[in-house]
Amino acid sequence: MEKIISSVEFKKRLAQLCLTARTAELPRRQRDRHILLKALSLSFQTGRFYTEREVKRVIENWLNQVGQSLEIDHVTLRRALIDEAYLTRAHGGAEYQVAKASDAQFVFTEDVTTIDAEAVVREAMREIARRRELYQKTRSFDNDHA
Repeated sequence: MEKIISSVEFKKRLAQLCLTARTAELPRRQRDRHILLKALSLSFQTGRFYTEREVKRVIENWLNQVGQSLEIDHVTLRRALIDEAYLTRAHGGAEYQVAKASDAQFVFTEDVTTIDAEAVVREAMREIARRRELYQKTRSFDNDHA
């Protein structure tokens, strides 16, 4: 299995996962799980410490803006971010910060860090709407000429 996830794959899978997955669980496929967690981790500022309340707020904002169809609670996501080494706990567990790159199961190309996950999902939503409209026009045309 390829361990490197490119920005092209990241964008494609992120949009699919965030717009079609109606589940209260993280994806079973490890690659997809890491794409979601990486996208979420990009919402945090590197080097900054966050309180638990701030982490909750960042996660909930991400769920509202990016992971709109995901029904995963913030606690599950916070735990996964820590378990998969995207966030670390500091100062006796009272503060969190973005983890430094490690020997992760998957490696993301450098340009993934510049991706705006919210923009990726918005663009995918526009594309879906465009295709739906085109389908409706084609269907209407076919019905008018049948």
